Amino acid sequence: MRSAHRKRFVLLCTLAAMPVCCLAWAQGSSAQGSQTAGQAASPQAAPKKKPAKPIDPDEVAGVRGSGSPLTVRVLVKGKTVENARVVVKNANGTLAGSCFTSSTGDCKVDVGPDDYEIDATGNGRTGTLKLHVSADTGIVSIKLLKKKIAAAAAQP
Repeated sequence: MRSAHRKRFVLLCTLAAMPVCCLAWAQGSSAQGSQTAGQAASPQAAPKKKPAKPIDPDEVAGVRGSGSPLTVRVLVKGKTVENARVVVKNANGTLAGSCFTSSTGDCKVDVGPDDYEIDATGNGRTGTLKLHVSADTGIVSIKLLKKKIAAAAAQP
């Protein structure tokens, strides 16, 4: 055999004995080696991202009008509740604002004049209040009650 045929034969025998993962690596490295010196490997272009849409507070929080602070006080048996979660929803059910009560049992939510449903939860209890908020609305108090259990309601 000629030396060129011998080299090809040895190369084929070597490749036949290699695992598949090594073959993929060998093909990739041989393709890079066959490029001429004047050609550079073209980098893959990153996919274009949409520019980030600026956040519109009216769209996200549902605040209407100029927005004024509404103070919500959460009570259980006449005592204030710390770390109660207060959620204020618009009449259509979208979120208008939310907050957690401080050590005084109060929290402030910026909402405009409109009709709202205010839900409060804390200490395993819940409370709901529907009201119309205006510029003259003062502190709103919500009393938390025990959650109703479906099993207890089903019993006669």
